[in-house]
Amino acid sequence: MGMGIDVLFKIAGVGILISVFHTALKQAGKEDMAHLCTLAGFALVLLWVVQLLGRLFTTVQDVFKLF
Repeated sequence: MGMGIDVLFKIAGVGILISVFHTALKQAGKEDMAHLCTLAGFALVLLWVVQLLGRLFTTVQDVFKLF
């Protein structure tokens, strides 16, 4: 249970950080860099979620002795 909360806080932290960077870059007139920063943050969080889903499927296979 503790790991789930940790992951949520990491994702929330990345979201807050990316939103600050996006806003700062957009106000500086660098909208392309702001969008690239947002895309990088999204890719990082997506990578974490995919790894967690892989662990979930492995755990389900182990529990039900599938394959």
